Amino acid sequence: DVFMAAWKQAGFRIVGHLVFTKSYASKAAFVGYRHECAYLLAKGRPQVPGQPLPDVLPWAYSGNRHHPTEKPVGSLQPLIESFTRPGDIVLDPFAGSGSTCVAAAKCGRRYIGIELLPQYHQAGVNRLNQLTGQRAA
Repeated sequence: DVFMAAWKQAGFRIVGHLVFTKSYASKAAFVGYRHECAYLLAKGRPQVPGQPLPDVLPWAYSGNRHHPTEKPVGSLQPLIESFTRPGDIVLDPFAGSGSTCVAAAKCGRRYIGIELLPQYHQAGVNRLNQLTGQRAA
């Protein structure tokens, strides 16, 4: 409820809900959690993608080599390609080890990643430097 209220107050509305299916349980209690969820938010009336994504997508385990909750670049790329155009800026305000920025770079998009913890920021910078051959900050 808190997130929904904050999104609405910032002028966003929910235009979709995505479920990423995982082949492993990331947590278990009463049930084993074998999925990740995401809401698709929009402001105004953005153009609908020519080929809408399915609302259930695969999630390839990344091995969490760079971050404990690392997102797989391959699962992020279809989102970026579907909802942005080449040259657009992709913002990840909770960048972790930079998976969204790496996916954006691979898709020909510009990116801004914000990460509070220095070790994960550095992991993201290293990943981007390795991918682009340039010095990221």
